[in-house]
Amino acid sequence: MSSRISLPIIFLIGILAGMPLFSFCQESDEDRIKIGLVLSGGGAKGIAHVGVIRAMEEAGIRPDYVVGTSMGSVIGGLYAIGYSADELEEVVRSTDWDLVVSNRVDFKDIAFEEKEYYNRYLLEIPFNSGKLALPSGLIHGQVLSEILHYYTFPASKYEDFDDFPIPFRCIGTDVRTGQPIIFDKGYLHDAIRSSIAIPTAFTAFDLDSTVVVDGGVVNNFPVDIVRSMGADFVIGVNVSDEDFLEIEELGGFGGILMQIAMAESLRKTRVNIEETDIYIKPDLGPYSTGSFAEYDAILKLGEQVGKEFFDKFKNAADSLGVLSPAKLETPVSPEIKIRSLEIEGNQLFSDELIESKLDISPGQLVDRDYLQEGIRNVFGVNGFHKVDYSLKQNEDQTYDLNVRTIEKPKTAFSTALHYDNLFSVGILANWTTRNWIGQSSRTVFVADISENPKFRVDHYKYLGTEKKVAFNFRYNFLRQEFPGYEQGELSRINIFNENRTEVQIITTNSLKEAFYLGFIADLSASKVQFDQVLPDGVRNGVDNYLSARARYYRNSQDDRNFPTKGAEGLLEAEYRFKTWLKINLEKGVDTIFIDANEVQFPLTSEQLDRFVKELTPNSYLTLLGRYSKLFPISESVQIKPFVGGGFTLSDQNLKSFRDFFIGGYQMVRFIDNRFWGLNYAEISAQNFAKIGMELQVIPIKKIFLRSGVNWLGYSNNIPLGDIVGSETITQNTLLGYGADISYQSVLGPITLGFGSNSTDKKLRTYLSIGFSLNYQDR
Repeated sequence: MSSRISLPIIFLIGILAGMPLFSFCQESDEDRIKIGLVLSGGGAKGIAHVGVIRAMEEAGIRPDYVVGTSMGSVIGGLYAIGYSADELEEVVRSTDWDLVVSNRVDFKDIAFEEKEYYNRYLLEIPFNSGKLALPSGLIHGQVLSEILHYYTFPASKYEDFDDFPIPFRCIGTDVRTGQPIIFDKGYLHDAIRSSIAIPTAFTAFDLDSTVVVDGGVVNNFPVDIVRSMGADFVIGVNVSDEDFLEIEELGGFGGILMQIAMAESLRKTRVNIEETDIYIKPDLGPYSTGSFAEYDAILKLGEQVGKEFFDKFKNAADSLGVLSPAKLETPVSPEIKIRSLEIEGNQLFSDELIESKLDISPGQLVDRDYLQEGIRNVFGVNGFHKVDYSLKQNEDQTYDLNVRTIEKPKTAFSTALHYDNLFSVGILANWTTRNWIGQSSRTVFVADISENPKFRVDHYKYLGTEKKVAFNFRYNFLRQEFPGYEQGELSRINIFNENRTEVQIITTNSLKEAFYLGFIADLSASKVQFDQVLPDGVRNGVDNYLSARARYYRNSQDDRNFPTKGAEGLLEAEYRFKTWLKINLEKGVDTIFIDANEVQFPLTSEQLDRFVKELTPNSYLTLLGRYSKLFPISESVQIKPFVGGGFTLSDQNLKSFRDFFIGGYQMVRFIDNRFWGLNYAEISAQNFAKIGMELQVIPIKKIFLRSGVNWLGYSNNIPLGDIVGSETITQNTLLGYGADISYQSVLGPITLGFGSNSTDKKLRTYLSIGFSLNYQDR
């Protein structure tokens, strides 16, 4: 018996003797417990994943594998390539979610030649080959793709997702088969964009020989995938439904269809929850998949959930023997060398035009900022639903760049409604077509059907092999009937009919600035009612001229009507080398009578023509400029200082030069000059200067409060020889002030404004609703 006992005792002693050796040996990587992190889909609710990741980091846990679906693939993919929780939060906070969940981009990212027409209509109806092509209503996601490209750019050096700092997988759904696609290699942007292609919201993603939609359709909480990668211990965050909802909870037919579509995923979720070691189901209160505007509240709830689970994370780290990992390095985005460039999907827009906007050629070194700017330049032409790209690394460390485009239809009809208490109500109708008159061209016919009708033909065509400039022909007809005031009191009705033709060359190589050089023919007929300025028998006055113009215009504002950042600047010189003035009499009238000190003097038509000829100026020069810049004080408060001026330069005296219009809450024409405290064009002058300041406050989303104060000095023309020592802009002065409140509605801006000035102290009010043909709608 003793012999039988001695063997186990000897063995036990041997084990005990070896314990110190084993206890100080580091466990091999193959033998240690592997931790997997699973992040579910859930749209905006997936933003809460960030807070959980932060708590894991603080507890000393870094997962060995990350798997995500939909929004979980966005957060998980960026985390897997090295972004920390703090950096992920910064990505969330710096993203304009309103643009992400729309088919729009920032106003500043639209080409100058397209800015006037961008995002200014209630309804847009496309036509393909003359047939109506109703829009799908789905989001193509240009801004979403730009964001994903920018932050996943460092991953372009990896072919296999196992080579990431943390191995990664994400899930998509093959539309052809209904089967899951597990992305484990390739271009990270394409994988994530496929995974987040939410049905009924974002368009499906074209991937090689198939089309892919959101992975949540088949596996929204993919614990099984992370287990198959080798995870022994799984932490799972599920921000979506855990099981099938009752009929009364589905909220209608749409909810029923969605639950049917998600049936397989929901069945799999129930099983995968059981396979999770630490299961986290955040209570996100009232927030839904579409609550991207509430990202701040969702981030805070995620932070709160992470703190609630911190002890569990810490206990897990201790029990599993997890060493506190070193912080992953923030992904770097080095320059890459482009070996080849391929463009696909374009028919209306030539490769040459796209390449010129992209400004990238084989052999060139580019970084992510340069690539992003190039893609924005292409999209800024406003002829694409989407422009994005993929990169493929070659053995020599160069990259093949594939630019993918989805063009808008060739022709589109757009319409909108507008009203204001100055020019009444109107309907806007826009017909835009591409390549109607030559390749690489766009033609617009737009009309404002109202009591004050407007009509425009606007055609431009890109020129040259590099397409850096465009030829532009523009014809504008404008009828304006608006009140004139003396000391704030209505004294007359001004009636203007203007026909203006412009032929010019425009630079097109920048989204922020453009140079214009060309000629103008301006034919204007005017009449005044209820005023004694014109005697009986006068039909109208005509002021026509021909000129050459040079203009520099810069605009980096983020919105046309509701900017919160950016600047706008204009400098324009116009040389009017020929002017024609004439006073037309009513039919059958050959003599008019001029009142002078209660005595009427007759004036024949021949005498009138000689008098007008004496008033007609020879060639002269005008200068016009303005500049404003928004300075953010906080996210909801901005101040905007501004300056402006216009000058008539001539050595002639007592001539009838064309005036600048000053005043109003809106800019009907590009060359109009807004001024707080005056009605539209209440002052017309040949020389003026203004300076002022605006304060803008955004108390809640889409509500804008604005107040302003400005100073104006103005005078009629002073010959160049008499300018020194004269009161060029202080001959008449005025201090104006006012405020308005605006709502950014689907109809367009709704604005109520009021103001007054130091001269007459009369209150002026203004109301406008909707999108118009004016340069600005607010």
